[in-house]
Amino acid sequence: MTAGRARRPALLWAGLVLLAGAAVASLWLAPPRSGDLWVVWALIVGAGLAVACGAVAARRPASAATRLLAVSAAALLGAPPAFAAGLPAVAVVLAVLASTVTVPLAALRVVEVRPASRLPRSVDVLVVVTGTGCAVTAVSGAAAAQITTGIAAGAAMCAGVWVLFELTSGDDRRRVLWLVLGATASTLAGMLLFAAANSLPLGPLGEVVAMGALSLILPATIAVALVAPRKADVRVVMRGAVVLVVMLALSAAVYEGAASLWEMVTGARPGKGVPALLAAVIAAGYHPVRLRVEASMDEMLFGRSADAVETLTRLGTDLTAGAPPPLWLHTLRATLGVPGIALRQDGATIATAGTVDAHHTTLTSLRAGSEQVGDLVVGLPPGHLRLPPAAAAVVELVAAPLAQALHAARLTEQLRVSRGRVVTALEEERRRMRRDLHDGLGPTLTGVVYNADAAVNLIATDPERAVETLRALRADVGDAIAEVRRIVYGLRPRALDELGLVEAVRQRIAHLRCADGRPLAVTITAPGVLPPLPAAVEVAAYRVAVEAVTNIARHADVATATLTVELSGTESLRVVAADTGRCTEPWTHGVGIQSMHERVEQIGGVLTIRTTSEGATITADLPLAVPA
Repeated sequence: MTAGRARRPALLWAGLVLLAGAAVASLWLAPPRSGDLWVVWALIVGAGLAVACGAVAARRPASAATRLLAVSAAALLGAPPAFAAGLPAVAVVLAVLASTVTVPLAALRVVEVRPASRLPRSVDVLVVVTGTGCAVTAVSGAAAAQITTGIAAGAAMCAGVWVLFELTSGDDRRRVLWLVLGATASTLAGMLLFAAANSLPLGPLGEVVAMGALSLILPATIAVALVAPRKADVRVVMRGAVVLVVMLALSAAVYEGAASLWEMVTGARPGKGVPALLAAVIAAGYHPVRLRVEASMDEMLFGRSADAVETLTRLGTDLTAGAPPPLWLHTLRATLGVPGIALRQDGATIATAGTVDAHHTTLTSLRAGSEQVGDLVVGLPPGHLRLPPAAAAVVELVAAPLAQALHAARLTEQLRVSRGRVVTALEEERRRMRRDLHDGLGPTLTGVVYNADAAVNLIATDPERAVETLRALRADVGDAIAEVRRIVYGLRPRALDELGLVEAVRQRIAHLRCADGRPLAVTITAPGVLPPLPAAVEVAAYRVAVEAVTNIARHADVATATLTVELSGTESLRVVAADTGRCTEPWTHGVGIQSMHERVEQIGGVLTIRTTSEGATITADLPLAVPA
């Protein structure tokens, strides 16, 4: 079965080649008269359809388009032998049915999966009816009827193309656009040939051959639409073709109009110098006019030019509503009219809208202040080496709000992670307290209860043992008190209540030593009297100051350090620990630094760590009003 399917395109191609040979032989043996040269046209177009059928059959041997192209080629190639055999009516019917029925039906099959609508089937019926009418009127010879049915057949074809265009998208719409390009190009080329026929020394046979060659445009575009619709962007091809035609027409119109005006004024055609001057004027205005024509075509084919006010308004609505990044990009893509947009952060793509070709993009850095927070990658429209000026201006305008939104999103994520760490730390602290109470204080208090019961039982019978038991009970109570103090001091250092913040820190760091064993001399600068501080701020300042100086002792190759505690107005307390030595080991975010971050962020403060070859500085800004 597979081998049989593989042989079908070869057999089909062989049959069409034999039929083409028969057509050539018939023309050779019975040359047509000047009034019957249309059979030469049938041979040329039939051969072109055979080539198109072979190309499509190699990719889609079982498709409806392949069968219809084969029937069209066979009908047109069969017309010359039928005509030579003395059957002109049969030849005319074959040629007309192929041109108005099977070729249009093959063209409408460029979309293999037909849309779920009755309209395509209705158009197929209309094409068959009008094409049959063309065949009947062609045989009857009624000129007026031929014109009427020809116009109806053309209208049916246009209606079919319009229906497919409206009902398709993506690659299917690309196929339809190839069809539009082929039909439009062949029609315009035929009209130009007809208009210039009297000026060109082609002769009857030359005109027929030229018309046949121009008629091959449609079969060629049908084959491209079926085989390789994405080989080239059809919109770019259409844009280039239309711009070329329009510019040629405008240049010719300007030249002929200026020459006619000169003749009306002077009564004579322009002399030798005037045409050169007109050509120079046309050349000077060609480029700016072409840019305007291209812009108009871009607006029709790729969408209207980006509007800065509309883009900012829609983007602002998305940002205000808290929309996610993919929706930002969707809004931008819709207003810019580009194939795709991507948002990158830290080398990773975090959001995409549309399709972005990595080799055909432009990149805009997104900065919030001096910090680069990401990149906006915009896919270039087909046929463009850079963004159109309007789109580029809009991208520059939206870069700032996008950067701020991306920065805010990053800060929000960091806050979420930080809160998660704080919650984890609180749960760990609660677990530690539960363990200390259960494993330490719990057994001690249980022993107290048992000893108290024993003492009560022994008072009457053995007073001496009761006294011993009471002494043991007192020792257990003392242990319980010590355990309670240990737990309490773990929550808040005792020295803070007894000595105050500065002296408590001084006491705690007094015995620190450097990595090489030398004592670390710490110079503490602080106000003589600090105002009463919130308990959370005081504990955070104490923990950060002690941990910061401890890190200096461990990592800095220096025996001196400074610690500054100061008030920043009435709003915050600043703790700064610094040294002037080089780091013996790199500072890594271990438990100590992570703990400092968590304590500071828990009360709404900011911790900054800066390490250079000249020393390290740790700064904690703690708000005096702790958020609830």
